Amino acid sequence: MIAIKPAKLKDFASLMQLEVHQEQKETHLPFEQLYQNRSKYEVILAIYSDNQAIGYVVLDKAFAHYATFARRHELGLKYIAVDKHYQQKGVGKAVIQKLLVYAYAINGDSDSLCVTIPAKDEASRSFFTRVGFTDTNNFYYSKIGKERIMRHKL
Repeated sequence: MIAIKPAKLKDFASLMQLEVHQEQKETHLPFEQLYQNRSKYEVILAIYSDNQAIGYVVLDKAFAHYATFARRHELGLKYIAVDKHYQQKGVGKAVIQKLLVYAYAINGDSDSLCVTIPAKDEASRSFFTRVGFTDTNNFYYSKIGKERIMRHKL
């Protein structure tokens, strides 16, 4: 069974040892970097399978205040990472389903969740499409280059 909960100190060692596939390493942000550079508006959630931390999700509550393309009260899915041993097993889909409920619970005014992914990252685009995100066919340019904007209704 998959669960998402705020990350606890006891989970940090597991989250720092998270492994991703070689093709994901270019865009993977290690947990320790993510944690050190977090803002007070980011919620870091650990992904659990049978009480073992197997990944993490970052939800940005201030997304609508700084992203020029954001909708009013929109939340941002800043990051999702699942250990490579748990990928391709439905974990990501289960996490997104739980995240949509969680996102609505932390901001009842919000009606959507937005994620941006590198424009050339077809694997991420395919994943987010499979779990219900809609490709807006709009792009923006960030520090890492051209990014695709995708949304999911809450």
